[in-house]
Amino acid sequence: TVERHPGTAIHPRAGHLHLRTLELMRSVGLERPLQRLSAERYFPNGGINEVRTLAEGEVASYIPDLNQGVAEFSCSRRLFVAQDALEPLLRDRAEDLGATLRYNAEVVSLEQDNEGVTATIRDHGTGAVDRVRSRYVVAADGNRSPIRRQLGIKMGGHGRLSRSATIYFRADCRELLKGTELGVIYVNNPALRGFFRFERTGTSGFLVVNTLGDPTVPGALDVTPELTTERAARLLQSAIGLPDLPVQIDDVAEWVATADVAERYQAGRIFLAGDAAHVVPPNGGFGGNTGIHDAHNLAWKLAMVVQGTAGEALLTSYDAERRPVGELTIDQAYSRYRHRVTPELMTEDVPKLVDDFSMEIGYRYHSAAILPDADAADDDTLVGHPRQAVGQPGTRAPHVELAPDQSTLDLFGTGFVLLTGGSGRPWREAAQAAARNGLPVATGPVDAQGDDIAAAYGIGPAGAALVRPDGFVGWRSRGGVPDPTTEVNRALTGLLARSDVPIETALDVQHS
Repeated sequence: TVERHPGTAIHPRAGHLHLRTLELMRSVGLERPLQRLSAERYFPNGGINEVRTLAEGEVASYIPDLNQGVAEFSCSRRLFVAQDALEPLLRDRAEDLGATLRYNAEVVSLEQDNEGVTATIRDHGTGAVDRVRSRYVVAADGNRSPIRRQLGIKMGGHGRLSRSATIYFRADCRELLKGTELGVIYVNNPALRGFFRFERTGTSGFLVVNTLGDPTVPGALDVTPELTTERAARLLQSAIGLPDLPVQIDDVAEWVATADVAERYQAGRIFLAGDAAHVVPPNGGFGGNTGIHDAHNLAWKLAMVVQGTAGEALLTSYDAERRPVGELTIDQAYSRYRHRVTPELMTEDVPKLVDDFSMEIGYRYHSAAILPDADAADDDTLVGHPRQAVGQPGTRAPHVELAPDQSTLDLFGTGFVLLTGGSGRPWREAAQAAARNGLPVATGPVDAQGDDIAAAYGIGPAGAALVRPDGFVGWRSRGGVPDPTTEVNRALTGLLARSDVPIETALDVQHS
């Protein structure tokens, strides 16, 4: 991993961790440390509301309790942890697992051929230049992505929404926040539009300013002209509602609120992820979460291809699965921006709002790495409420409690997992035989949980579901079959692209 900054993030950005993200953090042993960090700095179930000014109090509530209704769907809980606290945990865990992390260095060029990619890397500290050879490269180099530009990949979507600013500050707002447990506070008054995020102490945080006053007025969508420290302090006081309150401005970061997605996520052996693939306004907290989900989707596929377990054509499913989710995400962030920040600019083409549960754990994949039900034609549904998914191939595998603080979600993360109903012994024996033959599959729990699993995954007592390493259902059989060994092997080899075309052909097809 090559990072141009000298270390991990220094500002508390991207702090709203969605349900799916916490499930992934749980799978790598980071959920409890994140819970502790969150409890130290933020409220555990912080809601989202709107004020005219902080002093005047609430005028609307978007989410009263961040975790209301979550227990039905997950063993994890949403929380707030800022990027400056999250990144050191990720760094330490990655290094524990053997990753090489190079800070204060930059990839200045990439050259790919049929066998791999050569990266030219410059060390910012010494000026030294060296070359690294790899089979694949993941470009997660931000919203201005030099690598994306080098590859000639264009962006499209809703475009620029505003030139915004984030004001990092210290101010004693404890009295104004007393009795509240809020994670995000939207501000809408004649001076500005934006939102607060306070730390638990009530004495520090940041204010995002998206527009100055009425967004229909020329110039209102550009916050940045003459944004001095003094001007930032006045904007902060206007949002707080106390013009004489002492404030300290620690930093001001200017940025462009944009809702765009890359036209493709893959160019040969190079893959785009995170902000390089989609630039998302902060409304809804989708940006950082979606980037983590990109990486998770791609990581298991790269691992299995590099290890020789899967065919290289499996990698083409990354674009097929994640780019439609990226398009959905920019639409929903854009819609939330319009509803919450600039309702005066609403038009008929603003996408209809999709609820948060559906956005976080209700999106569905369609690709060659998903095998539709044998008794039903695959549809093109992209998102739906998780209560309606019931284990359909392409959806996130449902949570079933196995014991206190133990879920079926805890079974996923390395290889494939076969789950069955209570009468699914033939399927389990077939999976065990496949594992002995070198296929990466394990079997889930049996006995008491069989009925619960069958109900949650939409299978009968003699049925089975095959869950991918990323926790998405790849295949299922609603009931028993005469030859489960053949079916399990067929499903696994299909999901792993073992009989697919060579990567050169797959990439040529994609480029055409």
